[in-house]
Amino acid sequence: MWKGYIKYMVESALAASNEQLERVYASPLWATACHTVQSIVPDPHNYTHLALVGIALFFIIRIAVSFARGSGADYFTMDKVRRQAVATKRTFTPRELCEFNGKDESTPVYLAIRGIVYDVSKSRHMYGPQGPYCNFAGRDASRGLALSAFDESVLTDLDAPIDPLEELEKSEQASLDEWIEFFGGKYTPIGTLVEPLVESKKDQ
Repeated sequence: MWKGYIKYMVESALAASNEQLERVYASPLWATACHTVQSIVPDPHNYTHLALVGIALFFIIRIAVSFARGSGADYFTMDKVRRQAVATKRTFTPRELCEFNGKDESTPVYLAIRGIVYDVSKSRHMYGPQGPYCNFAGRDASRGLALSAFDESVLTDLDAPIDPLEELEKSEQASLDEWIEFFGGKYTPIGTLVEPLVESKKDQ
């Protein structure tokens, strides 16, 4: 009963072709979602259960939308977050980014993570001169966030190449990915961090 009810809700919510719907129903995530709903909501006549299934359906439909669009599970990957700033026009060398360190209240506060520059001005109390993350303002914060270290020792010199982060351990990379996801959801990406040499070639 639940599977038919869920299919009805998904098809009502999606403006998808039969081929797209078939892709949804053939996905392993679909089978898992249906099984999960049925196991936690055994009685469809219980109003509390109906409320629970409504919440569950919200997530099921999000999964269904991603597959119907042809992007499958990749729709929610970290790679999508890392590509956010591709369409932006502004590039920053480390020294240019340093100008947006929050010390001048008339200018915005920026920081970079994995090559993406974010505007964190709305959290100036966190990244401004008196904030707990003030050392990251106007800098590449990638290594510090990966290591959960917030002092200046984790910052790369402004004239040095951008930190490639090649030797991070799996746990440190996972921590950095969580921060990237957080920043991608909360702050606006406004550009990319580039090496001074790359910037010079671009201007020629």
